[in-house]
Amino acid sequence: MIGKIIKLTGGFYYIKSGDKIFETRARGNFRHSKVTPIVGDDVEFKYEEKTLGYIEKVYPRKNMLTRPKVSNVDLALIVIPVMDPKYNLVIIDKTIVQAEHEGIDVAVVVNKSDLDKESAKELTKIYKNSGFDTFMISDKDDSIKLLREYLHGKTVALCGVSGAGKSTITSRILDKDVEIGKVSEKTKRGKHTTRHTEILYNKDIYIFDTPGFSSLSLKIGEDNLKNYFREFKKFTSCKFNNCNHIKEPKCAIKDAVDSGEIEKSRYENYLYIYNELKEKGEY
Repeated sequence: MIGKIIKLTGGFYYIKSGDKIFETRARGNFRHSKVTPIVGDDVEFKYEEKTLGYIEKVYPRKNMLTRPKVSNVDLALIVIPVMDPKYNLVIIDKTIVQAEHEGIDVAVVVNKSDLDKESAKELTKIYKNSGFDTFMISDKDDSIKLLREYLHGKTVALCGVSGAGKSTITSRILDKDVEIGKVSEKTKRGKHTTRHTEILYNKDIYIFDTPGFSSLSLKIGEDNLKNYFREFKKFTSCKFNNCNHIKEPKCAIKDAVDSGEIEKSRYENYLYIYNELKEKGEY
């Protein structure tokens, strides 16, 4: 039988094949291979009535996001909460870099816009100007409609910190109940509503509902970082072909920041991430 892994919890893989869901485990031979089944994988499995099924083959993946660890993604939807919890744009931009590195298209959602409309507008401007399809939404109005239309026919990974509102967005897009957590009053951080990775779906949209996170470590070299800031690509007149846009003279990127053509916060985060990668020196 052939199907898609839609949930992984406690070592059990739940596979959607046709209109049915099958509970399976992975064969022992996966322990000795470099491929471990993950949510999103298209797989071949054996199943007999009243017995546990077993995954026998994982088909080649078109891509894989490492955090959250999911495969065959059409779009990484980055969720930025205006507040509760307060956004951290370094983590947001790291998440975008990771998705771009994995070859996955990116769009941005500015969530909870009713809590601070000016901040929401500024965040929307930053990411629209940086070349991303960007949506400003609130659960107090019907702004979700445009996003739902945009996601039609896509398999989507929602990425963001705990408490960003991913489960609420999933619930509203799919029109089904998803457990929703609250933000801790003491820490102002989100609580982990989602404890495992699972694909939730309706007739034409698949959404990876994934655990939130509060930090992210990139596995790329600092000299490659510039390739994952898409707004840099149209400025090609740097004096040096290998310019990293840090302290080099006659840098087109720094000139574009000064003229407002590149958003200052994006460039500042680029510098921060570059220096962090350089200090690690692993790649």
